[in-house]
Amino acid sequence: MTKFYPLIVEEIVQETADCVSVKLKLDEQTRSLFTFKPGQYITLRKELSGEDVRRSYSICSAPIDEELTVAIKLVEGGVFSTYANQTLKVGDELDVMAPAGNFTVDLDASASKNYVAVAAGSGITPVLSILKSVLTQEPNSTFTLFYGSRNTEHIIFQEAIESLKNQHMNRFRIYNVLSREHSGADLFYGRIDAAKLEVFADKLVNVDHTDALFLCGPYEMIMSAREVFEQKGLDKR
Repeated sequence: MTKFYPLIVEEIVQETADCVSVKLKLDEQTRSLFTFKPGQYITLRKELSGEDVRRSYSICSAPIDEELTVAIKLVEGGVFSTYANQTLKVGDELDVMAPAGNFTVDLDASASKNYVAVAAGSGITPVLSILKSVLTQEPNSTFTLFYGSRNTEHIIFQEAIESLKNQHMNRFRIYNVLSREHSGADLFYGRIDAAKLEVFADKLVNVDHTDALFLCGPYEMIMSAREVFEQKGLDKR
């Protein structure tokens, strides 16, 4: 049976012009109900204009943060995303379902693995949770992230990602790909497509030593990435 729990909005941060992160307050009673794995999501519910509106959003915080935060990007015509970005305020109550989802990873402090992720736009949300968890809980593992955004101002969680890069310079590589802003390198200008992915797989990633690949973003990008990396020999699992 589907069950929702009322949670209070504790903090709202304007991450970009069209995206907010929403931190939900947990107490002793609800904290155990909202234990989650990195990469999982929660479903939010709110009655808006007499309509029962439900939307699922990936958790961007990591379990180690001991907080429950999601990012909500404004979608044109989106009822819930418009409400979250323009009307929702600290102290408001949302009905929230317990975490779920298989887009996650089991971590082992003694492991030495190489992770790769390709994300675009708000697809960074679950990846950030996984990324932070890997870097903090698997000290011998590495992470390479290819992240597509419109321009520098639309890089969601830019500060958090840069902070992780500074803390783990030898284990974390980030490549920002901007579709509407030229950074000086043609490879990192435009959308993440099959041609770019071919170069990424050949020049920037050792596919033979990649233990897991996380893909989150537009369907076409995900399908292209799957095809390219599988052709390069990455196990479908």
